Amino acid sequence: MEVLEEIGGMLEDILIPLSICVIMPITMVWLHMRNKKHESDNRTGIVLAALEKNPNIDLEELMQKITPKSATLKEKLLKKLMWGCVISAIGIGFLGYALYMNFIGGMPVEDLGRSFFCGGITMLIGLAILLVFFISKRMLAKELEVEANKK
Repeated sequence: MEVLEEIGGMLEDILIPLSICVIMPITMVWLHMRNKKHESDNRTGIVLAALEKNPNIDLEELMQKITPKSATLKEKLLKKLMWGCVISAIGIGFLGYALYMNFIGGMPVEDLGRSFFCGGITMLIGLAILLVFFISKRMLAKELEVEANKK
């Protein structure tokens, strides 16, 4: 019975990191690529149907109408700001939880170390995204001004 518990523990130690670090990213990329292909196939179908009904249609105008608008520079920067804040807040939450559990002493030392590690890494990733936001904002100030004047 003890042998089965040990094997179960070893499998858990292997399968959870494997699924988080390998299977989940591959699945996310596959879903993203499948979605892009589906959107492209839909646009192709619309163009072919329009050409069948009216062969003299202006294709450039039609493509501009059915192509999704790309995000403006300001929207992209605001998205970086949002993700930087969210990921930093999650990291701070992990660190706060780890500090609280360290203070009350209700967690094994190994788990406490993992919580500190996850919180620190997550917070540093969020801070890196915020740093990229502030540097990009400073470097793209002229482009942002031109974009604001266009509207």
